[in-house]
Parts: sequence; structure tokens; C-alpha cells
Amino acid sequence: MSIVEVTVLVDDTVHVPRLRGEHGLSLLVEKDGRRLLFDTGASALFLGNAKQMGLRLSGLDAVVLSHNHYDHTGGVEHLLELYGQAPRIVAHPEVFRQSYTRSKQAGEANRRIGFPYAGGPEDLERRGLPLDPGRERREVLPGVHLSGEIVRACPFEDTGGSFFRDPELREPDDIPEDQCLVVESGDGLVVILGCCHSGVVNTLEAVFRLFPGRPLHGLIGGLHLLHAKPARIRSTVAFLRERQPRLVAAGHCTGFQALCALRSAFGQRFQLLSVGTRIRMPR
Repeated sequence: MSIVEVTVLVDDTVHVPRLRGEHGLSLLVEKDGRRLLFDTGASALFLGNAKQMGLRLSGLDAVVLSHNHYDHTGGVEHLLELYGQAPRIVAHPEVFRQSYTRSKQAGEANRRIGFPYAGGPEDLERRGLPLDPGRERREVLPGVHLSGEIVRACPFEDTGGSFFRDPELREPDDIPEDQCLVVESGDGLVVILGCCHSGVVNTLEAVFRLFPGRPLHGLIGGLHLLHAKPARIRSTVAFLRERQPRLVAAGHCTGFQALCALRSAFGQRFQLLSVGTRIRMPR
């Protein structure tokens, strides 16, 4: 039976001594002896937390980036601290661009929230980070798939915030590069989300089209319902209940109200993600 293990290296919350949290997400995903890093958090913190947990990140088979925001891509440069030759970085080509949102303080410049390195992908490649960009669904490792671009069809879902492609905030950014990871386990599909700016319903519908007839075994990651209205949270939870996942493990950008709704709906099948959480599926 194929076993999937997910370890949280970076999340917004932490409950384990000696580990640290930050606004961001980084997950170590293991399957059949192969390992990949899904997102890198906002800094080098994923390296320190991995060391504290006794995890070696050298020898990764791949690094996968879910989308361009700094809290998922900020650790990319620090991979050079681990490797003379880093593993390939698999991502949508638009991951390596800038995004903006409004400043939190009046009178301040609008905030840059996209890929944080001014040199861009060309500079990263010159420094020894091999990039593997693509827009379509593909198999990153045996039984581990990157979804490709996700169709946005659900009428009650949006990107979860006001994002723009320019510092003047004139061109909206719908984050087309947002993708999920789909891992085939012994009992069905484990879907791993970064921020899920495409929407939970849109994302899972895309997964079901890619893998028709396969049950949803687990949903893990950030659901980006932090700013969602109650009606959207209710509709999302109702959709998930119909799919009957064995596990819903949520954190990062999911938001307190949505976390409470998920806990109420799924009971013991719900798990709160935090730094140090380890999930093994099937379970």
C-alpha cells in the first residue's frame, strides 16, 4: 500500500517547543521513498525547523511552488545553503513575478507581495537553482502530480483578496499560476493546497476531472477563507462534506471562522495544521 507522509515545516502557528512559526507555508511531502518540498515559507525558517525536527532536506527530489506570493516563495534562495546543485524547482512560469496589494497603513506605498528576488528566474538559474516551469498538469514524481492551471467556474469563489500586477493597483491579479499537488495514496487522492486562491471548489472539481472516479482521501494545506463571508464558508464546507474526505487538515490562510466550521463539520476527521504537525495517510 502506498503511504503518504506530510510534515509541516512552516505555518502561521506553532505549539512545539524550539520550533518557530511565521506567516507562510512549507510542507515536506514523502511517498514511496521519494521526497519533495511543497512551498518554502517566507524565509530560511523551513531549514531551521527541519533541523530541530531531525529532518534532512538534502537529497530532495524536487521543490514545488504553488504560486508567487512571498510567504510561499521567500525561502527559495536559501536552498542554495543546502546544495551545490539544488533539486529542480517545479512551478508555473508566472510564479517568478511580482504582485502587489494595498498598504496596511495610510500614506505608505502599496505592498509588494510577489516573488521576492529582484534578479528573477534568470539570476536564480545562474546561481545554480534549476527551474522547471510549466502551465499544464504533470507528474512531478511517480504518483505525485501538479494540477496545472485551474478553471475558475464556481460562482461564489474568488481569490480571497485584492491583488494586483502593478504597484499602482490598476491591473487586477487573479493569480492564474495557483496550483495544487495531488498525491495518489492507497485509499484515494491526497490534495495538498498552498493558498488555494483558485477556490476550494474550483480546485477539487479540477482534481476530479483529472482523476475521475477516485475518492478524496485527504485535503491538506491553506484554504484561503480568511476574508470569506459566512455564506461562502458554509457552501465550501457543504461541498466538502459531500465528498466525505477521511481527513481535512487546514491552517495558514484558512481563517479562524472557517477552521471552526471545518472542525464542527468533520469532528475527529479535522486536524489543525501547525509547525511540527506530521500526517501519515492512509491512517
